[in-house]
Amino acid sequence: MNNEKISNSPGNNENINGSPKDGSLLVFLGALFFSGSGTIQSYAPSEATAFILGALRLLAAGIFLIIWCCSKNLLQPLKNVNKFKVLLSALALAGFQLSFFLGVRSAGVAVGTVVTIGTTPIMAAVFGLIFFKEIPQKSWHISTAIAIFGLVLLNIHGMNTFNINSILFPVLAGTIYAFYLSQSKELLQKVRPELIMMYLFILSSLILLPLWFIFPCAWVLTTRGMLIAIGLGVITTAIPYCLVMAGLKNCDTAKAATLSLGEPLGAAILGFTLLHEPINLMSFCGVIAIFTSVLVLIYTAKK
Repeated sequence: MNNEKISNSPGNNENINGSPKDGSLLVFLGALFFSGSGTIQSYAPSEATAFILGALRLLAAGIFLIIWCCSKNLLQPLKNVNKFKVLLSALALAGFQLSFFLGVRSAGVAVGTVVTIGTTPIMAAVFGLIFFKEIPQKSWHISTAIAIFGLVLLNIHGMNTFNINSILFPVLAGTIYAFYLSQSKELLQKVRPELIMMYLFILSSLILLPLWFIFPCAWVLTTRGMLIAIGLGVITTAIPYCLVMAGLKNCDTAKAATLSLGEPLGAAILGFTLLHEPINLMSFCGVIAIFTSVLVLIYTAKK
């Protein structure tokens, strides 16, 4: 390990040989899986609202993990787990869906994404300090600054309609997701990631149940709708959240939030390759900056 100060926290566990564990790669891999959501949503029918897409991904992910846990004989009641923390995590998971999509609608995709994802690591550091006494390493400050700079470069072409009032929901979304990371982390100490995420997805789906009666959702029952549900629920929700939760067990909250910036990195690459979106010098530099910031964190962890 390097000589930078690291606090004694649940994120700094050690294995039986005394060498430090680190979940950075799992968190980053989960973020890359998250990045496919925008590409999959682009194939949704015109009547598919952001609210139903958000509720659908949680519901489909919950159903998939029920099947998974049953097949692996993991399905069991939650024991020795703080039920209040479970409820807080589920509320945060549901609240993030609503606030993020509202933020994108009010601020636009570019500004909404930049503000939300830029707010997350900062607030995660605050919550990590409050709840776990985690003190971010110096490398986290450097990496986060580089990542936010890259995120701005990646989305700068869509930020010409910036309005200070429009960033309230994106800031709220980033804060809620950071809070979710801090609250769900404690649940991982005695429960497998896929089991706790199954419960969180089902609870958050029940919280968002009224949306199904407000917005059109008949398209979900079509073949196209089913494929989108599988893509969003399994590939971009169930798998990445389980990877992030598994990595979060051995990763500081602030570091995990910064590594989540792998999502816009992956989304940009998918947009350039699959959706044939134009790439300019700013976008290319943004991709390089975000990738560099992730390498800084992972290299520091390995070192």
